[in-house]
Amino acid sequence: MGQIIFITGAGGFIGNHLLKRLIGNGYETVCFNRSFNQNFKKEFEGKTTMVEGDIRNLQLLINIINRFKPTYVYHLAGSKSRSNRISEFHESFEINYKGTLNLLEALLNKEYLIKIILLGTMDEYGNSSRVFSEELKEEPNSAYGLSKLSATKLALIFNKQFHLPITILRPSIVYGPEQGSEMFIPAIIHSLKKGEVFKMTAGEQLRDFIYIDDLLEALLLTKDSTNSNGEVINIGLGKSIQLFKLASQIANYNSKSELLRVGAIPYRGSEIMNYKVNIEKAKLLLNWSPKYTINRGLEETINYYIKDKEHQNGV
Repeated sequence: MGQIIFITGAGGFIGNHLLKRLIGNGYETVCFNRSFNQNFKKEFEGKTTMVEGDIRNLQLLINIINRFKPTYVYHLAGSKSRSNRISEFHESFEINYKGTLNLLEALLNKEYLIKIILLGTMDEYGNSSRVFSEELKEEPNSAYGLSKLSATKLALIFNKQFHLPITILRPSIVYGPEQGSEMFIPAIIHSLKKGEVFKMTAGEQLRDFIYIDDLLEALLLTKDSTNSNGEVINIGLGKSIQLFKLASQIANYNSKSELLRVGAIPYRGSEIMNYKVNIEKAKLLLNWSPKYTINRGLEETINYYIKDKEHQNGV
């Protein structure tokens, strides 16, 4: 059996794009997801192996790993809810922490395993006024951030104690074509395209946005890196923009500025206001740097949704 790449959360936005890239590069892949929708099945039927299941099921993961014997693992699965309800703390830890624990346990003592790449989040840093560098003390202020940080710390222990070849990438806010409208950039685009008012906060928050193709490049470089095991590496643009400026830029592109309602909704109690990312470690260890400016990435994204709409209308 040749090299096989195992992807958890393959049905998500990042996983979907990563899968396309890997298949295009000729890799054999196995996808793991709680369920795959019909569009996913239709697009990838015959191109990848699809396995449905719950990452909280340890024995299932052990059986899958023993069956397919992956040489590389991308762990992208997780709960992404940003609420701080008590129920969310339970769910986040069950999926993000315990799910990661199950996967790492299933991968112990596998001589064929070359690399595990875990996807973390900038939410692990919390509401710090300092630039997010890997040396910064993490102080998450959400269930999501806390559970992801716990998974990161767990992975680092497994690297040291059990010699698992693990690298953790912490991406900033990822965007691009085919993303769901639950995220800020596609939400604005979809709303303005339909001629609907878009309500948002005052938008003073600083955010770092990374285009999907730049993240994919980092994921692929990490797979083949020889000096990144046991490391946490930030992946971002390295430049932040205030949300109201970003929203205005998108609205101006669509000539729909009158539909923006800046300040119409309040900030969340756990709102992170200063979000600045240091990416020097990625440049050093992975020889990676982003190729897409925010302007270029937005243009690619907006044009995709415009063309997608035209296609749906039969244009």
